[in-house]
Amino acid sequence: MEKVRMLDIDCNICGTQLNSWDARLSKTLAYKNSICEHCIAKEYDMDIDALRNKMENFFGIRPCVGI
Repeated sequence: MEKVRMLDIDCNICGTQLNSWDARLSKTLAYKNSICEHCIAKEYDMDIDALRNKMENFFGIRPCVGI
């Protein structure tokens, strides 16, 4: 399983540094600009665990090891 990597990209909403899981989520949900998991969960009015469960059950993707 893939391990989380920090990227040299910041979230376009809150400005935090993105990691590889944030980038996968943004790409899966077809965001033009990458945003962090926290901001995605906030946009969909979900907590982070619910978002992760939805991503695994609907899209078949799991968070990277270490998140």
